[in-house]
Amino acid sequence: MPPEPIALDALCDTCEQQLLGFRLRGERDTASCDAILCRAAAHDDPAISALVQVSAPLLRRHYPLRQRDGIDDWAQNVLLQVVVKMRNRESPYQIKPPPPRPFVAYQAYLKITGRNLAYDQLRAEPDRAEVSLEQVRAAPGNAVADPRSDLAELERLMRFEWLLERIRKPLDREIFRMRFGLHLAPDATVAALGQQGQDVTKQQVFRSVERTVRYLSTLPEVRDMFEE
Repeated sequence: MPPEPIALDALCDTCEQQLLGFRLRGERDTASCDAILCRAAAHDDPAISALVQVSAPLLRRHYPLRQRDGIDDWAQNVLLQVVVKMRNRESPYQIKPPPPRPFVAYQAYLKITGRNLAYDQLRAEPDRAEVSLEQVRAAPGNAVADPRSDLAELERLMRFEWLLERIRKPLDREIFRMRFGLHLAPDATVAALGQQGQDVTKQQVFRSVERTVRYLSTLPEVRDMFEE
């Protein structure tokens, strides 16, 4: 007899803690978030509501415009798009085999959807009816990423997640994530690791990166990446 599924309330609480742990300490466990997403993608309405609950605070951190006065309407529209997509049976949200983990790929989808809606939001303003993408990007205070870069960004994210999965030592993996995922300088990496209780010097950060790149470059699947 299959085990009873975990209650959504418990999954939400754990998912929120996992997302906080990822943001503060680089912990990579998203199992509860993955479980919510899988249920939502199977058109389970309570799970879709739970997905919206855990997505809302995550989404607001990725608002792509500098002016914040439209963030509430924007967030509501993005979350509505998520609900519509999860309920769509003809063109449903698809969970593909990892890497990356399902919720990691979903975060990329959430960010991409948000960027596109923010661009549409700007285009819909009466005084911007004829605005071009280049003008939007150049306008002070209204910077937004080029939607044409979305596929490249998702591909980069998936490739980076795939690389992280192959770094065997947790400390080397975290240093690589900070340096090349978060783009932290060596000094900032040392400081961030210190906040996690890791006593690491800048020289050790350099050696870790060199060791990791040397190891990854031996893998046939990524050798070409380091030879470009």
